[in-house]
Amino acid sequence: DQFGMRTNSGVSLIDWHRDKRIEIKCRNKVEKLNILNGTCNSVDVFDAEKNCKETYSIKSGGRFVLCCGSASPRLLMRSKELTNEHIGKYVRDHICMPLGIYVVAEDQHKLIGPMNNYESIFAMAKTKTGEGDETEFVSIDFFSGELDRLIFLVSSLYLAYAPFNFLKRLMSTFPLLFTILSNAIRVTLVVLVFLLNVLQGVKDVLTLRGWGATKIKITTSLLKFNTSYDGQYEDCKDAITLGFFEDKKDFFIAEEAIKKNISFLESLGAKPFFLLRWALQFLTKIPYKETEVKKFVRNFSKNTLLSEQHLAGGCLFGKVIDKGEEDASAAGRVFGTKNIHVADLSTVPLPRVSTQMTAYMIGHHVGKQLFSSKKRD
Repeated sequence: DQFGMRTNSGVSLIDWHRDKRIEIKCRNKVEKLNILNGTCNSVDVFDAEKNCKETYSIKSGGRFVLCCGSASPRLLMRSKELTNEHIGKYVRDHICMPLGIYVVAEDQHKLIGPMNNYESIFAMAKTKTGEGDETEFVSIDFFSGELDRLIFLVSSLYLAYAPFNFLKRLMSTFPLLFTILSNAIRVTLVVLVFLLNVLQGVKDVLTLRGWGATKIKITTSLLKFNTSYDGQYEDCKDAITLGFFEDKKDFFIAEEAIKKNISFLESLGAKPFFLLRWALQFLTKIPYKETEVKKFVRNFSKNTLLSEQHLAGGCLFGKVIDKGEEDASAAGRVFGTKNIHVADLSTVPLPRVSTQMTAYMIGHHVGKQLFSSKKRD
């Protein structure tokens, strides 16, 4: 909309609201696929609205299509009938590293509109991996906007990034801790924004421009790249182990990419004044100089790991599911089953950019193959 906020998301070939064949059930959790002789006959579901379990049967000849992303491999792993060792393997996510905040020069303000608060501009950069001439592509996402608005996005980012790893684990277990930390970070940022606005207002008054004449606009960015090692779904506790910084190449790529682009980041605006920069670096270790990069990467890898939560893999085409090359109706079908298909991002290796559009493409492809084969039959 006019404020740059996304009001809808998704690509659909079906009218979900008018097609009477479809019933959308919210607050329901699929807990188990009941498979017998390779056929999924029913699905056990927990209905949070009714606080009870229900079982939905699949009619003879029906298909069951999983489109639940990171939950798809886990559901398949819970079935004792499926023994494919590749299920839950080859899992990756983007390492996501917040970079510095810069104040945009006044003569550049007109280039930044409301859309830039959320719809990021991204750039691809090539960097060496530390092994000969081998290179890797990294992505840098840029977010820009008025300080008062962008601070809400930044506060969410810092809530995910700033707490130490052990606190992040506790946050997922104890919602109250999440609430306390989120409010603490947001209050801290609101206070800093207030002080900045006061200082800017005083400056405007002293220069005879009038209180509030200048709006502060900032820009910040994220560095994202694929890990060198694959992760996997663990057999217990619903845990997923990712191979972040298990290979020295991850350290090298992160350091080289930041050093190579830090001067470009500085060209987008001025560094915050000293006290604010000191406060940010005290909390985050985010670098503003090349000499600070190594310390930031080491601290990030040890204490404040952050992924983009764009998990991919676990049900790869050709290893867990059929590519549908010989039979279109088999596209996305889980090996060893007759009617279970997967159509989400777990079916492919992690793409460098646009995981969302990749997921749309996979869903569209599998759906189209199944629909086309149904028409022919």
